[in-house]
Amino acid sequence: MMAPAAALERNPLDVWAAQRIGAAPQTLTPEAIAAYQFRAIQQTVVWARSKSSYYAARLAVFPAEWPRSRDEFAQAPLTHPADIVERSHEFLCVPQSEISRVVTLESSGSSGSRKRVFFTAEDQELALDFFAHGVAAMAATGDRMLIALPGEREGSVGYQLEQGIARVGVVPIPYGLILDPAAALDCMDREKATLLIGLPVQALAVALESSEVARRVFRRLRTIVLCSDHVPENLMRRIRQATRCDIFEHYGSTEMGLGGGVDCHAHAGYHLRAADLHFEIISPTTGDPLDDGQTGEVVFTTLGRAGMPLIRYRTGDMGRIIAGSCSCGSPLRRMERVRNRVDSRVALGPEGSITIAELDEAIFAIPGVHDFTAALMAGRPNELQVRVYAPGPREGVAAEVERALMCCRPLATIVPRVSCSSTCSCRANYSRQRVRNERSGCNPFYEPHGHLSRSPRHHHLSRWKSLYWPDRGAPE
Repeated sequence: MMAPAAALERNPLDVWAAQRIGAAPQTLTPEAIAAYQFRAIQQTVVWARSKSSYYAARLAVFPAEWPRSRDEFAQAPLTHPADIVERSHEFLCVPQSEISRVVTLESSGSSGSRKRVFFTAEDQELALDFFAHGVAAMAATGDRMLIALPGEREGSVGYQLEQGIARVGVVPIPYGLILDPAAALDCMDREKATLLIGLPVQALAVALESSEVARRVFRRLRTIVLCSDHVPENLMRRIRQATRCDIFEHYGSTEMGLGGGVDCHAHAGYHLRAADLHFEIISPTTGDPLDDGQTGEVVFTTLGRAGMPLIRYRTGDMGRIIAGSCSCGSPLRRMERVRNRVDSRVALGPEGSITIAELDEAIFAIPGVHDFTAALMAGRPNELQVRVYAPGPREGVAAEVERALMCCRPLATIVPRVSCSSTCSCRANYSRQRVRNERSGCNPFYEPHGHLSRSPRHHHLSRWKSLYWPDRGAPE
């Protein structure tokens, strides 16, 4: 739902970006932002080459004055997630005594290797600053936000958000992940919450509650912010219909420093965190840069990060930069909502292929469905086993899901087998791996490697799914 241009106010992120790049808000233009970013890229390269043994070796072939243009920078080697797994300490640009936060992400395979991302206090301050101004784009002074994200540890996403939004006069209500929707609604009612931020499926569970408390909460609640995962259109539509709230999306990852971009009242793409991150879109197969409007893999470079700068880091997300300006008037670049990952398309043999996003849209359109898990089973014919979580009346839900799957063209020759459950064995987990490997002993939280999986980007905060043939094992 896009608000009329006349009704939109100037995006508060413009003021933030202008302050950060040293420009007056009225002189903030795409050209001024691009010039600032290129200067910041050059400074990042100088810093990383002189302080990081990893980048000193990787960039040794380039002359001291490199890069002299954006085209030259586009020739820099890409940084891969596996590089951080194998050589994380070589990325460090400061003594470990200056590191205030280390985030450990699970890796793939059986070696137990982990990806560690390091932040100084100054690096974390950049995230707080972005959160403060990003929330200001969707909230007003005195609003009360329930933070349904992990926040027990200092530096965690919930903690950072709590500290950031308080700076702009929004009252934080730390809650944690929603394992009991009714309990969350009781808290929102008691605390008079006007905003909610959390994971998409957990927000859906809250929205589908039909108690008197829920109705009272929804009369007060104005805004819901969804983060840490791809958001299916049908899931968002159901939340909006149930709550009558305006829904915003946040895009980010641990490697980005949690914040990457957020949409505005126009809901026409993420406004990117231009002062701290430079985004590119590349061909996932050749690595060549793509023009605005073309879909490819999202790559970013950190700007001004001291502890562990990243240069042309591959996210594995598929997206595209939206050409032109937003109807809110902001000159900040926008990226279309991320719907897939590079490795999310699963081959079905002669039948074609499918992505988890296509399953999302088909299954979340069914009333009563709160979530699902799925696994492809090889056979004659191939079979898609789907277990639907439907805590309410379940009569006819399985049949509806089967009909929806049979209408999904890539699955025309795949036999769907659907079962329903009123309980969800994964609900105590930080994230629900909805399309899973059923082979025992496989780590459900592995980083994406190979073309058959889509898996957590943010360690325990993401619900990025993996979809593959379980009898062939988890991709290594």
